Amino acid sequence: MIERFDHVAMVVKNTDETVEMMTRFFGFEVGDVLTDSEAGFKSTMISKNAVTIELIEPVGSEGIMQKFVEKRGGGLHHISVRVPDLEAEMKRLRAEGVQFVSEEPIQVNPTSKVVFIHPRSTNGLLIELAQKD
Repeated sequence: MIERFDHVAMVVKNTDETVEMMTRFFGFEVGDVLTDSEAGFKSTMISKNAVTIELIEPVGSEGIMQKFVEKRGGGLHHISVRVPDLEAEMKRLRAEGVQFVSEEPIQVNPTSKVVFIHPRSTNGLLIELAQKD
């Protein structure tokens, strides 16, 4: 069961430029920043009121985000919805035939874990399910 919308994730070529623009135009403020060099990206959360956007920038010349930028130049990556019990939601959706990108949730930080629904189960849209304690 979905509790609420969590965020929209956008792949960008330059986080600093995008943050500056979103701050100047709309008053967004920077929140959490995570760099995953192994996966090849930096994630920056920006928020204003109840709106949160994750900016994903490739780090290095390899990785899935760099390929995304090369192919599309940036843009929508995924939408994220919050659920109260991630494992229960995965079980329910698997019973409906939904496929996931990974078999197990990913622990993003001590209080958050996520899993992505494979786009072939959602007409091409990448959807992240997030549980935050």
